[in-house]
Amino acid sequence: MEPFAPKFQGRPWVSGMRALHVYVLPRPGADDDLLAMAHACQPIFARYPIDPQCGSGPDDAGLLHLTGEMLADVPAAEYNEAAREELANALRAELSDVAAFTTEVGPPIGNIAGAVLDVWPEADTVALIERIRTAISKTRGDVALQHSGGRPHISLGYSWGSASSDPLNSELRNKVVPRRATLFVDRVHLLDVAWTLDDDLGGWRMSWERVAEIPLSD
Repeated sequence: MEPFAPKFQGRPWVSGMRALHVYVLPRPGADDDLLAMAHACQPIFARYPIDPQCGSGPDDAGLLHLTGEMLADVPAAEYNEAAREELANALRAELSDVAAFTTEVGPPIGNIAGAVLDVWPEADTVALIERIRTAISKTRGDVALQHSGGRPHISLGYSWGSASSDPLNSELRNKVVPRRATLFVDRVHLLDVAWTLDDDLGGWRMSWERVAEIPLSD
């Protein structure tokens, strides 16, 4: 793995800058097995340069998330309240007929940027992401769609240094069971996300403010 560095519009992120994102967020009660698996990874991550994203307790999802899309036309500071409400309403309209669904995530895998849980089956998630992108394109134009999140995944932790992923993956494989968990998706969240360079950590840390919650169809 290598030190993770966020980007905006293909360029290095300016520390403290914010950008709007649409995320699926795991939740206590709905996704307890997923949260248990994420928390089981934390003692292993402590031996590697990985900043875990789950919270401190078993009922704390922390910053675990599945990225639907980043809005990359302009930083979040350039979205006024009317623009944010327009975007939230466009998401509500576009996703109003998308049925809630259950999928699975796992196993935990170390990668170049830290560690992730891949989503599989992924068809419903990919379809949801495409509808999110449609709502964004209708509201902000294709210029807002400048980033690809790759295969749908939940980020378990971001790397702040370099290390081999081979021993990490061996530990994850041997010590974290079960290796699959369900993810229930019945809503998405519009969030104002910041990345800040943390001098004490020596890497980047995420934070966010909630803007809107958009339910899927029952």
